[in-house]
Amino acid sequence: MMRNFVAAIAGLLAILQMACSDPTFNPPTVSAADQWDYFPLRIGQQTTWRVDSIVYDFATGGGTVRDSSVTFVQEIVSDTLRDQTGELNYVIDRFERLNDSAPWQFVRRETAVRNASQAIRTEQNLRFLKLIFPMTRRSEWNGNIWIDVNREIEIAGERIRPFVNWQYEVDSIDVAATVGAFQFDSTLLVTEVNESNIIERRLSQTRYAKGVGMVEREIWILDSQYCNQDPVPTDCTTLSWDLKAERGYRLRQVILDY
Repeated sequence: MMRNFVAAIAGLLAILQMACSDPTFNPPTVSAADQWDYFPLRIGQQTTWRVDSIVYDFATGGGTVRDSSVTFVQEIVSDTLRDQTGELNYVIDRFERLNDSAPWQFVRRETAVRNASQAIRTEQNLRFLKLIFPMTRRSEWNGNIWIDVNREIEIAGERIRPFVNWQYEVDSIDVAATVGAFQFDSTLLVTEVNESNIIERRLSQTRYAKGVGMVEREIWILDSQYCNQDPVPTDCTTLSWDLKAERGYRLRQVILDY
């Protein structure tokens, strides 16, 4: 009887060991090369977006002025060059116009780099580490590693610090999404910052599509002294930032063509 019991226990342990060693329990291997296409770079590459923006500013005599505008943006990868380290940079020419029938006007020239482990973009002399490779749903990194967190920019004549507390993280990857008029099979959503307190709202999110690059972006850089009144307004924490913002800007950029 004891021999049968021992044999049964031994058999159960063997089954448990087989289950624990089942290869289906192993995490999938993430390939960096499979993700490079979220940040494609090639000569002749051309992308067009619509950009809707709102600039907030103090009004004369009190209150806030909201200045809304629409801009069409086109970027063309026009050339390559080597930097001082020998790394290959792609030159990006940026054009803008105020409506879809006006001629394109050249605005500035920017650069981008994609190597085995990083995608880097320089915008208005600011260098951003846009993506790292490989990425998972839990990936985080300091995308503003080359930017002073206390750096100020000027918005409607007001100085504002937009880059405090940024920490890039992947929200979703390799998921289908509809952006504008397009349905993309594989997209990547990165949140660069999503912070809020009683005087500041900072939000920056970018969506990329494989084979296309950036297809959608939303940015909120807003400041307010609304909650610093005496007495503090009862709706201080519930009033939307669109209503209590006093300076800064909101921007939404959506792809139109590629």
